[in-house]
Amino acid sequence: MNSRRGELIRRHTRHLSRNNSYGDPNTDDDSENSRCPSPLLTVEAGYRVDPFMRYPVARVTRGVRFMADYYIQIWAPQQAQASSVQNGRNALLALILPLAFQNSMLFEATIAMTRAAWVLRRGTEPFADKMLLRHRGTAMKELRDVLVAPHPPSQDLVLLTMSTFLTLNYMIDDVESFEVHLRALESMLATTTGDGDVRNFVQGRALAFGVMASFLRAHQPSYASRINEKGHRISTLTYPGHPFSPDLCAVIARLPEGFAEVALSRCVAIEIISFLARLTELITWIATREGPADQSTTPPPPPPATDESPASAPGPTPTRPDMTIQRAIYDLQCLSALPLTPPEGQMVRALLAFCLHLYNQTSFHIPLARPLRPVLEAFNENTELPRPPWLQRCLYWCAVVVASAWDTQMDASPERHVVLDRLAARLPEARCWADTEDLMRKFLWLDRLADEWEVCWRAAAFRSRRQRRGASQIASAFALGDREDAGGVADAFVG
Repeated sequence: MNSRRGELIRRHTRHLSRNNSYGDPNTDDDSENSRCPSPLLTVEAGYRVDPFMRYPVARVTRGVRFMADYYIQIWAPQQAQASSVQNGRNALLALILPLAFQNSMLFEATIAMTRAAWVLRRGTEPFADKMLLRHRGTAMKELRDVLVAPHPPSQDLVLLTMSTFLTLNYMIDDVESFEVHLRALESMLATTTGDGDVRNFVQGRALAFGVMASFLRAHQPSYASRINEKGHRISTLTYPGHPFSPDLCAVIARLPEGFAEVALSRCVAIEIISFLARLTELITWIATREGPADQSTTPPPPPPATDESPASAPGPTPTRPDMTIQRAIYDLQCLSALPLTPPEGQMVRALLAFCLHLYNQTSFHIPLARPLRPVLEAFNENTELPRPPWLQRCLYWCAVVVASAWDTQMDASPERHVVLDRLAARLPEARCWADTEDLMRKFLWLDRLADEWEVCWRAAAFRSRRQRRGASQIASAFALGDREDAGGVADAFVG
């Protein structure tokens, strides 16, 4: 009896020590602040996928084990769709992780990058996190030693380490280090040969970060100086008047129904209408390639000819449009520097979030919280809702796109979506997902983003129901108080 009572006391003491830990949340051994949502525990000096694998570092703390577990269970699966190699593997787990567990330099860089994603997800400052800085510094020291060594290790390890540093510096907004690593990585890729999985993976990430590099310079710079560059097609804005020209009517006819309705209201510049038409062609082409018939790069063979039906030529395959996602991002950045009306400004921000989100899904996956933050903040600053119903429907599409692009980022902190919540409480189309889907299809729609849009809508619907429930409870309390006050006054008059 006494031994059982002593065991219960020890368990209770351990529980209290965990709940009342006053350890520094930035240390490696802070298990409560480093713990990832995982029902299983790692064994000593091992990780969950293979408990017999040993870490390539001498000091394995709880924070290191939890970050390794976070990378395996959360970070890597989130990146699987876009960063898989040609045979469909998750490159982060099948290609990089085995090498990281054999080399301390790549392992330290991976732990630092994972810690940065975890810290940013919690909304804290990465440069104040001691564990991140310690592992980052260790990895950088080992990388410098390797680069000056007379007999450097495998080139794949150096490329992967520099690619990991590129991701880390981009997430924490270290502009100088990011640009240095990007130039060095591009230089190394130019001097290396071969067509291996590692080189293809690193080259893809370097190209993706090259497109996103402009978002880091001076913390969302002004793009007004770009509008005069050679070949740029958007420099000034002109607005149509009635009657519309036949050419403009032909362009509007190529737009989705929702955007065409907005264009006909004369509140959108002709240049933006032309841009939307080109972007619509690109999205249609991407959606066509995503169909079930496009699982291979070669077209299916034509049916055999018979006496009754002569051989027919295969149907025309859609040609790739001139617009690319990279070009769309570039044009939208330049558009954001021009004087836009409020509807145009919200549309440009939403289209930029849409293109960034899509580019991230169709290319090598990289964190997008850094370029999306100014877009989200500027979008939520204008909370006034337009009166015309077609503008409200367009703004609802914009709000869902912006909120979904932000919420799906692993390095994004929780934020309020003010515009989306206001529209969700007002529009009848926001009451169920089927109506919301019908509305979204009237603008730009992609099946690959549909699930994330639905998750975003469900979160907004939950917030709307919770707000209505809280308002009704407050109203009931006020009504009860009014009745009690009225009863007290009546008693006083009777008295």
